[in-house]
Amino acid sequence: MNDKNPKKISPERKALYYTGMGITGIGILLFLSVFFTAFTQDPFDMMESQGNPMANGFIGFILIGIGGVVMNLGARGAAGSGLILDPEKAREDLHPFTSAAGGMINDALEEVDVLKKRSEEPEEVIRIRCPQCKELNEEDARFCKSCGKEL
Repeated sequence: MNDKNPKKISPERKALYYTGMGITGIGILLFLSVFFTAFTQDPFDMMESQGNPMANGFIGFILIGIGGVVMNLGARGAAGSGLILDPEKAREDLHPFTSAAGGMINDALEEVDVLKKRSEEPEEVIRIRCPQCKELNEEDARFCKSCGKEL
């Protein structure tokens, strides 16, 4: 992690992520090239001139998987993606994402009226005790909420 700002993703992880994205892109192009050549050329001529036309598809499919793994390592770090089994390091690797999610949750919770009232100063409430049953009632109540006698 970057020592200056823990919320920033290191340049090494960014480079790893973009490398994985490039590998995935190359894999997709290789995989799709099989379909392109199949539609533009006669399949029997293709097999005689180029060998197995499906090899590009298999290589492309493998590169798509490798690119996905490399992108995952770049995005979440080694511990965050599960390559290294260390919970403390995983928390550190995932910190930019968890703090962003926590920030969004806090923003949403600030909009809830019930939670706003709890965070503000509590209102002072005056209660009146019923002389018969000793139940606490609201200040403006005319009758006890427990026994029903007049206050």
